[in-house]
Order: sequence, then structure tokens, then C-alpha cells
Amino acid sequence: MMRRLNLLNKWMKWIGLAPMVMAISGCNTLASSITVLEEGYVCGVNQSAGADLVTGASMKHADRARLGDKAVTAESDKIDPQRFRVVRVDMGQQPSGGYGLKLLSEQLEISADTARVAVEWRKPDPGMAQMQVLTYPCLYLKLEIGDYTRLEIIDQEGVVRHSLDLD
Repeated sequence: MMRRLNLLNKWMKWIGLAPMVMAISGCNTLASSITVLEEGYVCGVNQSAGADLVTGASMKHADRARLGDKAVTAESDKIDPQRFRVVRVDMGQQPSGGYGLKLLSEQLEISADTARVAVEWRKPDPGMAQMQVLTYPCLYLKLEIGDYTRLEIIDQEGVVRHSLDLD
């Protein structure tokens, strides 16, 4: 019995140290550091899957025919490039409706020099009726600039879907 109590006491000490070890290791989270500027289902024609840094100039020309000038460009004029980055996440060509991207958390997880954004990769349920049209789902995300040089887009299962060097 005494041996079990000693073992339990040791485990409690280690569990109590876990938050301190995480803090020292550089793993942290920034609250409210991600905003969805725009999401769409037809964000471009023949757009491949990936993540791209969007500049102010390219933002003004991005997807005019699909999303329209009002959606993305109205927000782009308000973005301070010294404080924020805009990143476009593309799912690539999909065979029907029902596919899409959704931001899972408004928090940016930073570990070492890498920031992670959690995005849900949605697809239609098997057997559900879907419109038969090619779609190109995407998200435009506004991210706070911080102490990171790499961005990873992870899905709902923790799989890295895309990565982007920000240097």
C-alpha cells in the first residue's frame, strides 16, 4: 500500500511539471490570432491544392471573377502588413459540391519557429446527393505576425496538409 502511495506521489509531481516543461520548451498559443476573411467553393479555375501568402497587390486581383471585388478587396484595404499576413488555403479541384474548408480554431499554435492552423477538410457523406459540378474550395485567412517563419495547415486529424515558408 505504501509503495502505491509513493508511486502515485511521484506521478503527481511529474504531471504537475508538465505545464512548466511545455512553457519552457517554447510551445504556446496566441489567442484570437486568426480571422477568416473569405471562404468560397469556386475560388478559381484549375486551382491546385496548397497554401500561398497573399500580398496586398495580389489580393486586389485575386479571384475577381469568382468571389467578386467586394469580398476580399474590401478587407485587404484594412489589413496592416506590419501586423498581419493573409494566407490563402486551397483544397484543389473537387468533383462535386459538399467539399469545403472550415477554420477549426481562432488560435494559432506556435512551437519553435512553426505556427499551425487547424482547418477542417469537409467532404460529402457517402450516398448523399450532391450537385455535380467541379468546385475549388478555399479560405483566405488573416494571421497575426509573430515569432514564426513557417506555417503548417493541419486537418481535423492532425495531418499536415500544406506548409509554407514565410521568410
